[in-house]
Amino acid sequence: MTRNRSRSLLTIVLLVGAMAFSGTRAAASGAEIQRPLKVSLDFVSVQPTFDCAPGLFPQGAAGTGHLSHLGRVGISGGQCNNFATLEFTDGFGTYVAANADSIDVTYSGQASLSPVGFDGEGSAAIVGGTGRFEGASGEFDFTFTTYVAPDGSGRTLLDGDGWITYDASNRRDK
Repeated sequence: MTRNRSRSLLTIVLLVGAMAFSGTRAAASGAEIQRPLKVSLDFVSVQPTFDCAPGLFPQGAAGTGHLSHLGRVGISGGQCNNFATLEFTDGFGTYVAANADSIDVTYSGQASLSPVGFDGEGSAAIVGGTGRFEGASGEFDFTFTTYVAPDGSGRTLLDGDGWITYDASNRRDK
């Protein structure tokens, strides 16, 4: 009976080990998993290279930041501003990591006047990317403060939290 128990135990151990190995392999082979996302951006306004609908005013943006899953990023993008309501719409951005992998987003939100310039909040959708973020999706909510200098220039600090889904096996170094 001891021999049968040993065989049964060995069979169970081998089955559990095989299941664990195959699960690890499936996850490593490209299963898309929803992951938490933290966003921290620091950018300035730049000359826009796009147009907006009548009554809205284009604003370009460039800067740097940090996103979980990408690390330090360069950012570029823009939005259309309604100066009467302080709403911003049709926002778009690309966040590029050091290895050239990138995430593309669209966003919108609402600003309000503050003693330093503007405060606000919004939401963004992740709509794709390149490298391991090809086909990425997700979303994040954000808050920001824009500090406006006497000469009219501004610096915006933005923080956000959300989630991202991507196939981590889509790597350029494979």
